[in-house]
Amino acid sequence: TYSTTMSLSSLGLSASQLQGLPSAWSPLFDICHFLLAALAVRKEVGVGFSRSNPLATWLATMTASFAGSMIANPLLGKPILGALSNEYNIMLASVIWWGVFYSPGDLVYSLAKNQVLYVPMCVVKEIYRAKKTLGGINDAAKVFPDQELLMVMIGLIKGNGSGFMKPVTRLVCGTWKPESSELLKMSVTSKECLVAAILLVADQSGYLPTPVSGDLLYLVIVSVFLAVKLSSILAEPFDPFTPLEGTVATVAFGGLWDSSVDKEEKTE
Repeated sequence: TYSTTMSLSSLGLSASQLQGLPSAWSPLFDICHFLLAALAVRKEVGVGFSRSNPLATWLATMTASFAGSMIANPLLGKPILGALSNEYNIMLASVIWWGVFYSPGDLVYSLAKNQVLYVPMCVVKEIYRAKKTLGGINDAAKVFPDQELLMVMIGLIKGNGSGFMKPVTRLVCGTWKPESSELLKMSVTSKECLVAAILLVADQSGYLPTPVSGDLLYLVIVSVFLAVKLSSILAEPFDPFTPLEGTVATVAFGGLWDSSVDKEEKTE
């Protein structure tokens, strides 16, 4: 993570420049986002299902592509279908959906899954994810000023909307698996978005000391996002939050007391 942060700094990229990349290169960032959403849906439903249920796969891809806004909009008092108000993005996502599922010779899918293209797409996506998390916090601050908890919640949803939308995406395709909800089994992506949202809100509220706030904090967040994602692609996937979770569960959520009770029962 430190080396990734140094690499970003050596490239002359500041936090403001990273935040501006999705706007400056909006077609590229949106294309990568929609491609990865369509790939995730195809992995979920399989080729056989897509051949007989094109409408379901299209709806599932749309919900995955615009998940963050579809969930956050009603929470912010906006129309849920406002997430689909940009016709250009709907058309772009639809073209990409067709390419991933139905292009001749599976050309688009084969190219997108090639690591030469897949790794850069994931890099773009993680930079976009950090921007979406910050954007969610700023959107919530406009509606709920001084409500840090709500800012963190919207930032989390915007950062990993597709993860929270996954039960609905599966339901559209005829599968209901409520036990796979992010609320019951949080993914590494949701964990890092949650921590990032907490740190960003704390920074905006002035709770963080100057050396670890501002540009450096944002660069570290992007670096962690990239390191976690690239490790799952190029090496072994890892969860940097596992040690902390184990400690907190043991100390704060009954793990310590359960172990003592078990020992007492064994001695009896």
